[in-house]
Amino acid sequence: MKDTVMLIAFYNQKALGVRYLAEALKKNGYKVVAVFFKDFNSISPSKVSEKELQLLVELINKTEPSFIGLSVMSSLYLESVYLVNDTIKKYFNLPVVWGGVYATLFPDHALEYADYVIRGEGEEAIGELFDTLREGEDPSQMANLAYKDSSGQIVVNDVRPIVDVDELGFPSIGDLDFYSINADKIAVGDPQMGGFTYELTASRGCPYKCSYCSSINLRRIYKGKGKYMRFRSVDSVLAELNQAKKALPNLKVIHFWDEIFSNEPGWVEEFSQRYAQEIGIPFRVWGHPLMVNHRIISNLVEAGLYQIVVGIQSGSPRIRKEVFQRNESQEEIINCSRVLAECKVPKVIYDFMIHHPFESLEELKETYYLCLELEPPFELQIHGLHFLPGTDIVQMALDAGYYTYEEMNAKMYGSLEEQFNSWYWDVSSSDNIDELTCWTSMIFLTQFPALRPILKKLESNLQNNRGLKNIYRLHLIMNRMLRLRNLGQKAKLVLKP
Repeated sequence: MKDTVMLIAFYNQKALGVRYLAEALKKNGYKVVAVFFKDFNSISPSKVSEKELQLLVELINKTEPSFIGLSVMSSLYLESVYLVNDTIKKYFNLPVVWGGVYATLFPDHALEYADYVIRGEGEEAIGELFDTLREGEDPSQMANLAYKDSSGQIVVNDVRPIVDVDELGFPSIGDLDFYSINADKIAVGDPQMGGFTYELTASRGCPYKCSYCSSINLRRIYKGKGKYMRFRSVDSVLAELNQAKKALPNLKVIHFWDEIFSNEPGWVEEFSQRYAQEIGIPFRVWGHPLMVNHRIISNLVEAGLYQIVVGIQSGSPRIRKEVFQRNESQEEIINCSRVLAECKVPKVIYDFMIHHPFESLEELKETYYLCLELEPPFELQIHGLHFLPGTDIVQMALDAGYYTYEEMNAKMYGSLEEQFNSWYWDVSSSDNIDELTCWTSMIFLTQFPALRPILKKLESNLQNNRGLKNIYRLHLIMNRMLRLRNLGQKAKLVLKP
């Protein structure tokens, strides 16, 4: 057995990236202690507390790792990452390595805190780095590595060629050396063991170039390194799910986290047949309007698909094409909704990003009119636009003069609570019932087919600046009803024998 490595994930008890790295390090002979630091609270997210930092210090003293890795996926929780990083540096003389999407895109910033950065896919690189360090050798030529040289200059090495995703194995599950720290307490054991859901990916990469997403920026880093968009074999996916099914006694729902689900010829047919026979657990997926067709969806429904979330993002063709860099037409989106309805997907959710500076009131109305053309039944997931550091849309907003650099940095690097509130706002907390609020309410109300006959009347009143309070009150009533309905659906899934 080699040295002990501690890996720390933030605000995600599933943390697939950390679990993949843990498994890779174990295969390389290391003992891995994984810490799932803070659970994500969508009602009231908060940064780490002094007590939680103290618990981490005690755990490091107890487990005596030689190296510590921090998974820094997003700027959303950087304030907590800084506090954890500073605490480790204050009490221990240990090499700290950052990895994850944020560290990959901003190695210069990461190296203000970390000793090393692993960029991109790290399963091979992290073991190589720790082997090199423990043998007292120089890692400076290592692929995927960023570091400061002896003069303090930042060096960012190229990434290594892409590997077959099947070779990367499965994420670790059920390890005895896993811990969770949350709510000023520490618990021993894998935090997902008592849960009802299991998350996985059947692919890596994304073929699209949405301006608000980091996927295109990661793909650019791997230009010339092989095929970035890769699908796992059905054998690999089902082997992982069979492992999870045996390990998790309360498993009720599978969640595929892929940006898109596989459309490779023959893949979905084999998956459908074998999943129903071997796994037989309801599952949910993400979808793209251009990747929805009868062949794929009907096979997935037969296998056990119970929910799909499809990103539409805006009803305005201009916003989608010129701002979000999405090329699907209105008719292609509407046809997607018809396919999902005809294939009888039990739960269809359409995702929209509204209330951002690129969007005019008239373009917000276009989202309302598009929703009226979507084939019911469906639900809507409506939220704001989150400016993620490094995404193309950040520079677009700066170039358009919507924000100064200082204002944009405040949006991207504000506290966890500030960022979350700007992204997921609740119209029920609105103090100002104005035209913008009411058109948002009208969009929300399109997901209730029984209300369609009265929407025209409400729309006419709104166009004439009448009945605003009635529209708003109806939104609040239907929102409460929707929450109760979703709670009932979740209970039904969990209680199903």
